[in-house]
Amino acid sequence: MERNPFFNRVLISLVTAFSFVAMSLSGIAAFIVPQGKVAYWTNWTFLGLSKTQWGNIHITTSVLFLVAGIWHTCYNWASLMQYLRGIPGRMAAGWRDLAIAILITLFFTIGAITRTPPLNYILDFNSWIKDAWVRTPADGPPFGHAELLSLKGFCKKMYINTDEALRELQRAGLHVVDENVTLERIASANGVTPAKVYQVIRKLERPDSSVLLPAAVPLPAATKPATPESPRKKATVTPGKPIGAALPDAMVPRYTNDLVVERFEGKGIGRKTPEAICLELNLDPARIKQKLAAQQMAVKDDETLKDAASRLGVVPIELLKAMVVGEPITPAK
Repeated sequence: MERNPFFNRVLISLVTAFSFVAMSLSGIAAFIVPQGKVAYWTNWTFLGLSKTQWGNIHITTSVLFLVAGIWHTCYNWASLMQYLRGIPGRMAAGWRDLAIAILITLFFTIGAITRTPPLNYILDFNSWIKDAWVRTPADGPPFGHAELLSLKGFCKKMYINTDEALRELQRAGLHVVDENVTLERIASANGVTPAKVYQVIRKLERPDSSVLLPAAVPLPAATKPATPESPRKKATVTPGKPIGAALPDAMVPRYTNDLVVERFEGKGIGRKTPEAICLELNLDPARIKQKLAAQQMAVKDDETLKDAASRLGVVPIELLKAMVVGEPITPAK
């Protein structure tokens, strides 16, 4: 009795089937996984595996499926050619099936690029699932790969005093070796997520204006020193008015191009509408609309910065610059 070779038709068929199942399962994980920065920020897992692990599985099983598929095609080449040629009397049907198969494949391939209905519904559903993982502001990192920064670097970027952050973390029962350890390692060592670490120290953030306001306002050259007979009136800040309103206009801190990039780039600002940004930064929505209209960058009320930027052919951060550069810096609401 002739012994079957190790790589036989049955083995290749089974490898093709099993690799297809594994690849499909990892594809499902890739479909529902949150955005990368959110997944790493919240230590997201599916069936006990992280986003990176599912990505690795998808790559390796895809390669296995490709190799097994090619091998399987070689084993069944004669049958495939028979399908393509058609059996006697059914030649037209064979070519018809081939044409339909090619058209279906092209539709799903090109339709994914052009977002042709109904494929755009699948892509929109995928985006909705990914965004649905962010249920609270704490679920989203303040900027991309924030967990990779050291505590010192993260605090500097978020305007938090590092010493205060260390004390606050210790009071919360989190052990931190020193300020040069990354948020990811701090979270891992304490069995929490980077989001939890940030949540503990988030209340220590200082408003932009508290950092940028001048320490002292020099007197104008023509102003005389205060005398007992004519005491100088103290400048007061009315509640609800922007910090710096009592200062001369030239001394009021304002947003610059560099400051907009430093404070907002990579922090998910593209997901917000102009109205939400105006509310957050205490800006006048009517004035911002006028500024955008003057620069031929009008944004619809229900349009996010990302969608508007895509429509206008710019990046969201440039659109944000057009909105806020030159505006006074006030505490966020």
